[in-house]
Amino acid sequence: MRTAIIVLCLFFCFTSCNDSTKNKKTESNSIQNDSIQYKDDIGTSAQDQPIQQNNSDTERDLDKKPTSEGNNEKSSNPISAGVYINTEHLADTNCNCYCIDVKLNATSDLCLTKDNLFIKGRFEQRGNNINIYYSGKSAGNTDSKIPWDDFETGTPIAVLSPTANGVKLDWKGFSIDGEIAIDYALYGKKTLEGTYKKK
Repeated sequence: MRTAIIVLCLFFCFTSCNDSTKNKKTESNSIQNDSIQYKDDIGTSAQDQPIQQNNSDTERDLDKKPTSEGNNEKSSNPISAGVYINTEHLADTNCNCYCIDVKLNATSDLCLTKDNLFIKGRFEQRGNNINIYYSGKSAGNTDSKIPWDDFETGTPIAVLSPTANGVKLDWKGFSIDGEIAIDYALYGKKTLEGTYKKK
């Protein structure tokens, strides 16, 4: 009889401990879900966020997840003026064709085809990006068949956007009468499009 009572007491102790462990896990998951929900709410400030208990599992999980905020901060830095070199043509140290000289609210030469075609590009800040506009042909161009005077100067021909390691140039092409000039779309794409780092 005595052993039956002892076994019964041990059984009750074991089940009550097991229930309290389940309750703690459920409570911990509930707190974690609530904090995630608050973080996702638009318009809440840090003061509105619940204080999270020290839970080593939760902290380890948060450490494993990549944060996009850190990447956004790096890629949202404004682009500064200066000379940038195309990362695929680092050997062009003299900047004969694979560099861009970013001059905000000013113009600089852009190479369309090596040793053959050059234009003036005007740089204008738009948020974190910089729009590049056609501003006329440069002296020394050998191709006279291109309708330089027909290209629009108020439509961006390229956009510079910040990246974690420099800037990226996305070539759009020349526009004539509000349409991309398809016959001349490749000029500049091969030489200018790509990723740049500051020289």
